[in-house]
Amino acid sequence: MTLSGDFIPAEDDLYDEPSNPVVFGIELTPKVLGILAALAGIGLAIFLFQRFVQPVRQSNQELRTDIAEKEQQLANQAERLEEIANLEEERDAALVQRRNVYSLFADESSMDTLLLDINQRIKNSNASIGAARNQIKARGIPPILIEAQLKRFDPAGEVIVQDGSLGAEVDGKLKRQTYSVDFSGDFAQTQSILGNIERLEPLLLLKDFSLSSSEAVTETVLNNQGQVVGQPKQQITSTFAVDALIPTGDPSVPPVIAPPPPPAEGEAAQ
Repeated sequence: MTLSGDFIPAEDDLYDEPSNPVVFGIELTPKVLGILAALAGIGLAIFLFQRFVQPVRQSNQELRTDIAEKEQQLANQAERLEEIANLEEERDAALVQRRNVYSLFADESSMDTLLLDINQRIKNSNASIGAARNQIKARGIPPILIEAQLKRFDPAGEVIVQDGSLGAEVDGKLKRQTYSVDFSGDFAQTQSILGNIERLEPLLLLKDFSLSSSEAVTETVLNNQGQVVGQPKQQITSTFAVDALIPTGDPSVPPVIAPPPPPAEGEAAQ
């Protein structure tokens, strides 16, 4: 049987529908599926990186930054501790020096014994005439000897030095206790007493010094041959004032340093 006038399609044309599934008009061939799988893997990797890795990475970075800051703080703290230790060492050395300087000045306890100290120096100057007096008495001759005597020791009021007389740097840091002193004795005794007063432990300033002498007195003394002879000698009266300087502060307490004044408006602007 022969067909004429009609086209008979080939056998393959009868089955031209795709064998792979089609999604959104795209045939899911193995190649396309591979590309989609790769893209899905990349997307999943990006998702997992952002969801898990990135926070951990950021947390680690923040932790490293925090550790670096803590280490810097520890280093700064160590430097501050070292500076504090150095300052404390300098402070202790300054306090020792301060106490040594303050020990040169008078204090309340030394002022309580100043009268006794000066009077003792005067009595000591009479010690050299004791042996001569006894020898003269042993010979039945009334001894006539000039003895040093303390005639006056009057304390005046205590005031804080503010007049710049000792230097403006010590104004308000020292107190002045003034004593008026009179004593009498011969020249050698006067010289010895004044030297001993200057060697007293507290810092004393002698001022307003004046000397006056009375008529000569004939002393009974022993000459080189052991004979009792008369020797004219004048009695000298010494009058002066003694300033005892007492620190107003405690040497064991560091002084308070006032903060510097604020800058002027023009200086602040500059």
